[in-house]
Parts: sequence; structure tokens; C-alpha cells
Amino acid sequence: MYFFKNTFVTFNEMETNYFGIVTLTSIENIRPSNDTSNEKTATDDLMDESRVRLVHYPDCQQLIIWLPVDGIHYLDMVICDQKTKDEIWRKDIREIINGTIQIILDTLPFYPGELFIKITKKNGLQHIINLKKYDEGVIPIQPVISPEIVPEEDKAPIIYRDGFGNIIPDQDLILRENVFNELYRKFSRRVKYEGAGRSNNVIFVDGNKILTFYSEMGGGNCLFYIDIPAKENWVNETGYSLDERDEILQFVAESTLRDQTTSSGAYFEIEDKWITFYKGPKK
Repeated sequence: MYFFKNTFVTFNEMETNYFGIVTLTSIENIRPSNDTSNEKTATDDLMDESRVRLVHYPDCQQLIIWLPVDGIHYLDMVICDQKTKDEIWRKDIREIINGTIQIILDTLPFYPGELFIKITKKNGLQHIINLKKYDEGVIPIQPVISPEIVPEEDKAPIIYRDGFGNIIPDQDLILRENVFNELYRKFSRRVKYEGAGRSNNVIFVDGNKILTFYSEMGGGNCLFYIDIPAKENWVNETGYSLDERDEILQFVAESTLRDQTTSSGAYFEIEDKWITFYKGPKK
């Protein structure tokens, strides 16, 4: 499988596309009712939010699911209406899996409302992914959760003033706020992709800042590579400090490896002017 060529699972019987935004509302893991064992096995990992990703483009929508374990341990996937419980669509896992654990769904045929996806393992364990699709043009409000600062004592903070009565800023609170803001920024950044041919763009989104890297398919053991600014050009071309370079490139490389490769054991190497992705296993 080559770079950016994904297998989309579509609803052949559904011709209408709905361009509303899809959001994840919750995830459940349900064991069979006759399972009285609390012992976790090697093939009994649970689904969580880190294994589900929703991507929205103007003319395309994707739901990407990474199964907790190899797809050989699963039976099928079913999509149902949450309210009526009516089954809308069903497929065997072997028909829709990319590689060993990845499933990519085209969500444009999802009609507005609440749906759930049920993925069933051979041992009866079910992963339930609850989704909500909004009407086109409706932007769901996503609450911004800031870390809560719990005071050590049940009393108002001390306010310090200078000789003129002016409040002296509490540097400790300022430092903590800056740290929290930086953590939120790092957790909200992401990588997205444009193109579907030999050459593509890998886009790093960090708040209002965007970095676009050119990518092209490789040959032989090389799956593809991403051009990156050399150290001497990094600051001028990106606007980020040189101290941030390694962390940003590591984030881009890890995200791209996870999102755009299915080769078992695929790996990357970050060099001065490019990030190269190779077929596995690494020698």
C-alpha cells in the first residue's frame, strides 16, 4: 500500500452525502453477559478515544479507527441508529481492514442524528463508538477544558503591593498559567494531509500557525519522504525557534507514520533535510 492511498469503506446502497460535522460522544467496551472472568488476556485490550480520529475536509470526511489488537480477533462491524437501534450497515472485519488494525470509513453518507458503531470480537467483547452528526452548516460547540488550579488552603490568595500601593504580579500564578496554556496548545495541535498522488502536502497545524511540508513517494525500501527545512533555514522558513525544531519534527513524523502507513514494522528516520519513511522491519 503506497503513501496516501487509503481504502475507504463506503455505503454502496446510500447515494446521498451529508456534509455536517461528525463528533465522537462516547466509547464503551461491553463484555458478554456470560463472561464472569475479570482476568484480562493479551487479546483483550479495550477501545479508547486515542484509537478514534475524525477528519473533516470540504469535500471529504473520514473516521479512522485503530483496533486495540490484530483484526484476526474480530468478527464484524455494525452501524446502527441510536434511537431506533435499527441496523444500517454491516461488514465482516476482514472485508474492511487496512493492514492489521486500521479501518477507515467515509462518513459523508452518515445522515444527521445519533449513530453508534459496534465492533465485535470473537470472544464476545464489543467496542461501542457513539457518534453524532450535525446538520450541514452547524458548528458544534466544543468546550475548552482548562486545568483546574486547586488552592492549597481554603482562603483568598495573598496580594502583594509595592510602596505606591500598586499590585505586584504573582509570578508563580503567571508561570503556572503560561505552563497550562502551553500544554493546551501542544495537545490541540495536529497534522493533516492534502493530495493523493505521488506528491502531497503534510500540514502541521498549531493554533493559528501552519507549516506545510512537501512529500513524495519513494522507491525500493523507501515508502515516502517529507522535505523539511535544514537547521540553518529553520527559523526563517517556519517562524519557530531552533529549540522547537526536534520536537515539532518528531510530532510530525510520529503522526504521519501512524496515519499514513499500514506496513507492519514501518519506521522513520529524521535527517537534516527530510524525514524518510521505510518499510519494516528496521534493520
